[in-house]
Amino acid sequence: MKGINLWLLNISYIALTLFSIYTSANMKTPVILKLSFDNYSTPHATFVIDGQPVYAMLDTGSSFGFHLHESQLKKIKGIKKEHMYRSTDAAGKIQQNIEYLADSLDMNGLELKNITITPFKKWGLVISGKGKLPESPVVGIGAFKDKQILLDYISNSLTIAENINDASLMKGGFKEISFRMSADGIVFNVEQSGYKYNLIFDTGATTSMIWRERLKKHEIVSCLLVDPEMDNKGCEATMLMIKSGNGDAQPFAAVIVAGDFKHMGSIDGLIGNSFLRGRKILIDFKNSKVFISDARQKG
Repeated sequence: MKGINLWLLNISYIALTLFSIYTSANMKTPVILKLSFDNYSTPHATFVIDGQPVYAMLDTGSSFGFHLHESQLKKIKGIKKEHMYRSTDAAGKIQQNIEYLADSLDMNGLELKNITITPFKKWGLVISGKGKLPESPVVGIGAFKDKQILLDYISNSLTIAENINDASLMKGGFKEISFRMSADGIVFNVEQSGYKYNLIFDTGATTSMIWRERLKKHEIVSCLLVDPEMDNKGCEATMLMIKSGNGDAQPFAAVIVAGDFKHMGSIDGLIGNSFLRGRKILIDFKNSKVFISDARQKG
């Protein structure tokens, strides 16, 4: 059985896995990276940033382009210091850091423009278990602005392109989900018992969750509905619904997390990897659209 180890807008441990990388300098040809998932179900890939391979977690809960170690950051040419900033993680910890800007850099053969970079600092929240906050770099959604990405949790791959031509998107199974961008990333509206909640789409979170203090009315269900391998002792979950543009509803379970989350502002929880497993997710940053497939098993 595995406990619940969750990070908000965060990263996970480095797995000793070999990756196959397909790169191209031709922007019309997509870049396809192999994804690997660690013990906490967070996706990792090898990103080649200005010639240096960086094994990092893909975190849709971060609006930065990259969170890099100082030794990695120093190898990027022409970056400019923009300003100091303060951030608060899910645990309420406040940190001060520096934001840099790269006018142009190369990532796996793709030219990226005006990309924000910040020195990596550990942040996040472990809900259950004795795990430590991990220390691997992070690639956030700021690296993909003006592009399209396809997160494929079935074939374990990440596709980055100017335009993704996936015929399956035009067929059954994919639904467009409304969202809004915030400083913390992509925010979806979910519903329960007539009430609406704001959840961040966060590949850095092991499971979906919602803050207990925000729930207006709910019924408790087993945490095994969130993850059948989860340790259900002392754990509570509830069912939420995410709706597509045409009104189709997809129910999913989320862990109820107790605590004081006033510092999270209007964010009521996370949509994590327990919801994403067995799905494909197309994020079209160019046209501000998100498409999510129905869940299905590999094979």
